Formats: sequence, structure tokens, C-alpha cells
Amino acid sequence: MTLRKNIAYSFFSILILSKGVSDINVVSYGWEVFERNSDSRTLALAQSSIAYPVQNPGTVLLNPALSLNYNNMIGLTHQSRMSGNSNSEFIGFDKYINDSSWVSVIMLYEGVDGIPDTRGALLDWGLDGIFGTFDVGEGNGSLDEGERLDVDNIRFFNQNVFGLYGAHSKIFNNWRFGVGLKIILHTIDKEFGIGAGLDIGAFRNYKNTGIGLIVKNLPSSGLIWESGNIEISPPSLHFGLHQKFSINKYELEINPMLRGSILSLDRSIDSELVLGKIPMEFSAGFEAILKKKLFFRIGMFQRGTLASGIGLSWNDLSIDYAFLNDGSLNGIEKNHLLSVSISTERLKKYFSNETQEVK
Repeated sequence: MTLRKNIAYSFFSILILSKGVSDINVVSYGWEVFERNSDSRTLALAQSSIAYPVQNPGTVLLNPALSLNYNNMIGLTHQSRMSGNSNSEFIGFDKYINDSSWVSVIMLYEGVDGIPDTRGALLDWGLDGIFGTFDVGEGNGSLDEGERLDVDNIRFFNQNVFGLYGAHSKIFNNWRFGVGLKIILHTIDKEFGIGAGLDIGAFRNYKNTGIGLIVKNLPSSGLIWESGNIEISPPSLHFGLHQKFSINKYELEINPMLRGSILSLDRSIDSELVLGKIPMEFSAGFEAILKKKLFFRIGMFQRGTLASGIGLSWNDLSIDYAFLNDGSLNGIEKNHLLSVSISTERLKKYFSNETQEVK
């Protein structure tokens, strides 16, 4: 308890001291690693599974109240975007606190390599491309016709984001409430920032109907940079519905789901304006399960991106694949994802056998 108090006091002390000597900006970016980095099953359903009660690491990121039961599986996902320039990793597992309580843990990474920095590389010599003639465009700081960049002065840097998410939930009056604590470390070249945020979620299941609610960044998530500047991300409200249909004759289960989000600054050009003022976004997903072994998935994001995927599940191993396609000609958002989940018991047996063979 003393350690927790010291951490809390230290964090708030940093906030108070930084407030007196730095700028505080309200922004709509900085926490994307928690928004777009997930496992294949969740992304194939267009991240609409806020009220879908499945033991899947990615759903806990959507709603911490979906940490329903202890899951002895470890999930791993790799994603590569923009022709391999952007890569992300996802690791999810559950950790026991005591015999009847656990915390869902997710570790995230997202990095972009080889970002060009052209500052100081501009030969700002005007339209004639000759220094000292003081013609139009010389010294104006813009790359005009006739000017060029000095390749020797172009340098490259990397951007890396590390995220840690912990979710814990409890039942109260037939509702399950969850709290998700997220910590982020963001580096851009030699600059770095660290921040923390809080998500509050709720879930209830009425027979075969699930209802989910979550407030992200409550009251706001903050990122403190090395320079002392503070970036605050405002909260957003998300809700979801899920309905389960079973056809016992064919051992078939059908799961349609819907997600709605009331946004603030992080709205996009595709957001819908309700009552002319409230920006909202919707996504939908559909999953069919055959004999609890074979999974077919499809989803659609607000921006029109289509998602699809398949999955195979055994007692101690599951494999999921997802494909995202935004339909554009450049193919920037045409991504393939592969997730593998394996039980801790199987891993223990494997490493135990390896150790015995070495001996």
C-alpha cells in the first residue's frame, strides 16, 4: 500500500510541477497504440465486440469489464503496415492476484523506422537555384521551383511507442464493472514522453443479449514530455450490443454485434453528426462458429474499411487470421494479421521436456 501511495504522489507531483512551467495542450492523438493495435479476432470484427463476452485478450482493450474469467492462454499478434515501415506487436495474458482474482495484462509496441528529417537540408537559393542573388523565393524557408535538398544533410529517425494495459473487473448488482489502467512510453528521435490513463467499463448479459458501456480516458489521459509539455486526451463514450443465436442441430452459433462511439476531438471526416453537433462513429461485426472449432468473421468500420477473418480453436491452441481492406487504390490499409494463442500449461510441458532433453 505504501508503494502505491508513493507512485500516486510522485505522478501527481510531476503533474503539478509541470503545470507551472510548461504548456498544457488538449489533443486527439497520442494513444493510438491502444486503439488500433489488437489481436486478429478483435480486428476482424471491426473492434465492435464491446459487449461480446469471449475470452479474448483484444476485447479487454475495448472494454475492461470483459475480463470475465481467468484465461490460461497467452496471445501473440504481429502486424505490419505501410510496406513494412510500421510494425506492431501485441501480447496478452491473465495473471492471478489470488485464488479468486486476476488481472488481464496486455503489452503493446508500435514503431515506425526510417522517418526522414529534412530540417537543415534545404538549399533555399530561390527560383534560379543560385545563392546570393536574392531573387524570388531565396531564404523563404519553402522548397520552391529551382531549389533542392542537400541529400547529405537529410537524416533519419525512428518513432517508438510502448504500452502497458492492466484490466480488473468485479460483479455488482448483476453488472460486471471493470477498470483499465494504461501506461505509455513514447519516443520520437531523442525526445521521450510518459503518460497514464484510465478506462472504466461495464457489461451485463441478459440471457443471450449482451450490453457493454465504456468511458475511455476518464477524466482524461495525460502524456508528459521531456520538455515539460503536457498533452491531454479528452474522454469518449462507447456502447455496444451483442446477440447470440444458436442452431443446435448443426452445432452452429451466430453472433452479430454493433458498436457506437460518441467522440470529442478524435472525430474524423467520416464521423456522423447526430443532431448536427454530436460526432459519432459506428462499427459492426459478425461471427459464425461451427462446432466451437471453426470461426468465420466479417466487420466494417465507420470509415468504410472492411475486415474479415477465420479462426481455428483447440483445447490449448488457437490460430486466428484477419485481413483489413479500406478499398483505396494505394492499398495503405490492406493489412494481414496472424494471432496465435497457446495455453500456459502447454508451454510449461514443452519447456519442461526441452530441459530434460538438455540434461
